[in-house]
Amino acid sequence: MHLAIAHSLPGRVRFRTSIRTLAGKDNAALSAALSGIAGVKGVSVNLKSGGILVHFDVQIASEQDMLSEVTQAIAQTPECESANTAADLSSVKKAAAAFQAGGGKTGETQEPSYLRYQLFRLLTPTFLRPLLTIIRAIPYIAAGLKSLGRRRLDISVLDAAAVSAAIARSDIRSASTLMMLLKTGEYLEAWAKHRSRENLADALSLNVGQVWLRSDDGEERQVPFAEVQSGDSIVLRSGALIPVDGKVLEGRAIVNEAALTGEPLGSEKSSGSTVHAGTVIEEGEIVAQVRGKGKDTRFQQIITLIEEGQNAKADVEIRANKIADKTVPFIFAASALTLFFTRNPIKASSVLSVDYSCAIKLATPLAFLAAIREGLQNGVFFKGGAPMEHFAACDTIVFDKTGTLTMSSPSLARLIPYNGFGETDALKIAACLEEHFPHPVAKAVVAKALALNVRHNEEHTTVKYIAAHGIASEYQGKHTIIGSRHFIGEDEGVDISVAEDDEQKAIHEGYSVLYLAQEKKLIAILLIKDAIRPEAAEVIAMLKALGVKRMYLLSGDNQNAASRIARELKLDGGRGGLLPQDKTAIVKNLREMGCRVAFVGDGMNDSPAMSAADVGIAMKDGAELALHASDITLKESSLYPLVVARIMSQRVMKRITWNTNAAIILNSIFILMGLLEKTPPPGTSGTSRSIWLHNLTSLFLSINAMRPLLSESK
Repeated sequence: MHLAIAHSLPGRVRFRTSIRTLAGKDNAALSAALSGIAGVKGVSVNLKSGGILVHFDVQIASEQDMLSEVTQAIAQTPECESANTAADLSSVKKAAAAFQAGGGKTGETQEPSYLRYQLFRLLTPTFLRPLLTIIRAIPYIAAGLKSLGRRRLDISVLDAAAVSAAIARSDIRSASTLMMLLKTGEYLEAWAKHRSRENLADALSLNVGQVWLRSDDGEERQVPFAEVQSGDSIVLRSGALIPVDGKVLEGRAIVNEAALTGEPLGSEKSSGSTVHAGTVIEEGEIVAQVRGKGKDTRFQQIITLIEEGQNAKADVEIRANKIADKTVPFIFAASALTLFFTRNPIKASSVLSVDYSCAIKLATPLAFLAAIREGLQNGVFFKGGAPMEHFAACDTIVFDKTGTLTMSSPSLARLIPYNGFGETDALKIAACLEEHFPHPVAKAVVAKALALNVRHNEEHTTVKYIAAHGIASEYQGKHTIIGSRHFIGEDEGVDISVAEDDEQKAIHEGYSVLYLAQEKKLIAILLIKDAIRPEAAEVIAMLKALGVKRMYLLSGDNQNAASRIARELKLDGGRGGLLPQDKTAIVKNLREMGCRVAFVGDGMNDSPAMSAADVGIAMKDGAELALHASDITLKESSLYPLVVARIMSQRVMKRITWNTNAAIILNSIFILMGLLEKTPPPGTSGTSRSIWLHNLTSLFLSINAMRPLLSESK
């Protein structure tokens, strides 16, 4: 096991280890073990990320002491199933139960069951095969009769007829082989559904172990999260995952709400503010009163929206079965006409063997499987054939902003100096202060200085970070501060009126504003923006050329920022300030208007909209839940694979259409040939040429289905 110090401050150290090291550990037991280490004041464990935050007394222990003790505590903590405390998984369990009732099996038994079926089939003695084949045929015949009872002439009826005809001709081998192929298809479908449910259930867990509870007399004690009740007051410190919806009673902190809003910059929370489950405290400390827990949180509302979308998609039939069902009446009609004109039951039953659906049902999944494999080689992961069909038909694409059309990290767009300072000097001072902190905005300032080759040597005293405010230091003997408007203008009393017009213009254009001051005098304002991906404009132009009629931007960021991005990329519209349910409602409205919608995003807050769309597409570096909820995942940190996905989806559907038409035309010819050729003499093993040609056609179409889709240059 390798445990490393990721970041440290006096009395506070964050450790990082592999997710595999903590996998299966009991969160509550590990938190309790860490809390028992001498000198430890508080701990926060994140099993999903492999992170451990420890607050300790520097008078009692050092960082190296903590490293050694934490390593030992992890090694001694027993493994057991983690409690899914914040997310109510009852609906997932019900869905899994419903799936099992429909014929699926759990992941532990499904594959061995299928292998046992194949092994038993191969090892069955020859004299028992006819009887066992008839027994296995009963469910298929029953399904066919059930469809007929509903006045439906679908593929179940054809399967039943084909199996029955083979048995009636005493062709036990053909009947057994046909049922084996049908069983394999059922197994693959059941396995895919189970894995989807399993991954979703895993992603819904917040894995909260213990929390610090504050009593009415101000005493703090650590208790299991399961004991926390509505109305209790809990203490949340820097690095902690917020496990409840609540109201801040005291304290001040910066909270990363990207999981809910998609906004990368932290939000300031103080007395009276609302906090939500699933968000993370970046800096500071607050005491929050519990208002909602488990299924009553906004986090759970997002999960419910995701499940509704997943369940709605689960009933969509794949294209192959739709086409195959449409050919069934023609096959039966051809068989009936053959019997009518030839009075030959053998020729009539042979028509069922030379059916249109055989080539279609074989070539279509092969085309999808080949496309999935080729997509992985070109930066796209299709989760089955349905996403390709849906994406090929999409005429509308809705984009998230942060992490999708823009980079996940902000950038410094401009710096406007005042009171006689120059841009270079102002940037030098700002970078000198900001380089000591890992905050995304601080990194943006330092990156700009490096890009412009502005040297910023250490010319200041100790840098002090004031949570939810900014940074203060003595730069060349002068009190220097950088931070929010509230911090600079109100708390520090700096006159910022000179920048008022520039500030309003910047906010209107969608920028965030940072202030830099020295000795009560404003030095400059720094305009922070989300950097648009360099390939975004080109990708949007390519998608328009590929038939996408409408493209919109939906964001949890403010309206000005959303409008700026939409304007620069020439999208059809952009809306900001949206919650996950707002995005979902807009996607549903577009679909109700007749649009075929694809949603492209990267955050947990995008997952409900992905599930509500015809096809959900996730970026490579997206949140784990977004990756699970998506139908297509882009495997490169770029938007170019989105174009590849569109091209491949359109081409695979064109190929399937070509194969379908070819199967119908050729098999029609073969049926006609079967009617004209002589019937083999009784007692011989002669085989109709039309049946041979039918099988060769199925082979040809299967090979054609597996040809590369991107033979041309991307």
